[in-house]
Amino acid sequence: MTRESHTPDDDAFCRVVRVSVGRRQIEAIAGAGGRAGRRERRAALEQAVMTSAWSSARPGEPASDWLRVVHPIDPPMADLEPDRQLLVLVAGLRRVVAEAALGDDERAKSRLALARETFGEPAREQITTLLARAAAHEE
Repeated sequence: MTRESHTPDDDAFCRVVRVSVGRRQIEAIAGAGGRAGRRERRAALEQAVMTSAWSSARPGEPASDWLRVVHPIDPPMADLEPDRQLLVLVAGLRRVVAEAALGDDERAKSRLALARETFGEPAREQITTLLARAAAHEE
């Protein structure tokens, strides 16, 4: 840990973002492997959603620096389609903090505890409401 000052948002975050991926983007990703069948298009769609959501939530931030979750809320993963507006939950924990907290690094453990306490703030209530609505739609 080289940085002296930090905020909880530096170590963990949770956001809901709105994204859309185009059909051409999907075709380009699916066709990169040479064969663009149904399964390849589906995988390309999921990859494009994950990439677009991450870029919206953490612009300019390398995804590899984070342990992360990117999950569609509305529509759910099974109903993803190109050219459709999506509401996506993006959450992450800074990888170096998580790894250091597994060892004897008390400062990292403290940072992890602070991140846990403030996770999702200031929009925690809004995020919870959106997830509850999405769950109700799935039932």
